[in-house]
Amino acid sequence: MSALNLIAIGTLLAGAVWTVPALIRRRFRDPMRLHLCLALLLMGAGNVLAQPFVLNLVDGLTFAGFSKITYNVEILIGLSLMVGFLRESPLRRWAPPWPWEVGACLVCLAGMLAMTVILPTQLRNHVLTSAYLKDWRVRTFYNFGNFYLLFGYTASAYLAVRHARRGRSLRRLSLNIIAVGLTGLALTCIFRFLWVNLPALREPGWTITYIDVFFWGQVAAIAVCVGLGLPFFVSVAQIVRERLEQRSQFRGLEELWRRLVEVHPELVLDHRSRRRDAFLVNSPVVYRRYVECRDGLTRLGPYLRLAAEEMSTPVPQDDPRASACLIAHALRLHGDHETRDGSPPMDAVFVLAPRSRRSVDGHDYEEDLGTLIRLSGELRAMRTSQASA
Repeated sequence: MSALNLIAIGTLLAGAVWTVPALIRRRFRDPMRLHLCLALLLMGAGNVLAQPFVLNLVDGLTFAGFSKITYNVEILIGLSLMVGFLRESPLRRWAPPWPWEVGACLVCLAGMLAMTVILPTQLRNHVLTSAYLKDWRVRTFYNFGNFYLLFGYTASAYLAVRHARRGRSLRRLSLNIIAVGLTGLALTCIFRFLWVNLPALREPGWTITYIDVFFWGQVAAIAVCVGLGLPFFVSVAQIVRERLEQRSQFRGLEELWRRLVEVHPELVLDHRSRRRDAFLVNSPVVYRRYVECRDGLTRLGPYLRLAAEEMSTPVPQDDPRASACLIAHALRLHGDHETRDGSPPMDAVFVLAPRSRRSVDGHDYEEDLGTLIRLSGELRAMRTSQASA
């Protein structure tokens, strides 16, 4: 199996797998995604079955010619489903197939099956060489297949371009890449039709051979796979970027969270989940740590008031460095009061309170989260400088 074949097959099958979770959520009642999933699955499976070692293995278990007709059936039906997927306008609702399109696919499949049945056993695993193409039944087999492949690739390219004109930037780029690849595949069908029916093209003197066209057909198939897989790869990149950012936020709160949990262990309801959170950081995990930090600062509020009164100058509310010093002093006061009589002062003060009441409802959550992360960073820097002093 060549590298190009491997890439094409891997992309087709990965794309089919990618559509399955959405289909499961919709209980397989989404014709658009179902068309796309089956199209990618059938074309991927057909390309797997077309590999020589797989073809020989399956034919050995069945009969000569079984693999060839089977993978052609898979590819033609997969291409028909791809046309159906692209015909759904504007890629949101199901559109019934054209009757003549279904008829053309069935006629071509029936013709290929009939030619396979009447071919002698030694000719059923034919390839596109002069030795096999001398037989009219082999030529007819390829002509049936080429007819529908040319229609399918051309129709799909046209529909992809039409959708690209109305799509957003990512969808437009994806559909344009698909259209270029499908156009290339349609051109290979035209050459294959001429190659099959014009013996002069198969003479040794010609510059372009079927091997050259087959190579460019693989390149075109890779372009189609890239276009199909582009939204998937972009979404994966976005998920990875979001997870890395959330992991950074989670670790950014670590110093503040750890100091508050030391004096108020009850902030953490489930200590076992903390070990899992270090590896499975997501938005709810970050938010939970943020809430625990805010809750800890609220509980520390009376000591923050006492620490603010003991400081010579007022603490600016929007200065993370000054607020970090205030929190460190309040934590020391908390320890002192716990050691003496455990009676905290009654009044409280909030450090780095939200700039507006909207943040209490979560509208300014990101802003307040960033403020607490900077505050936690100042506490970490203070600890590091004290340790090195």
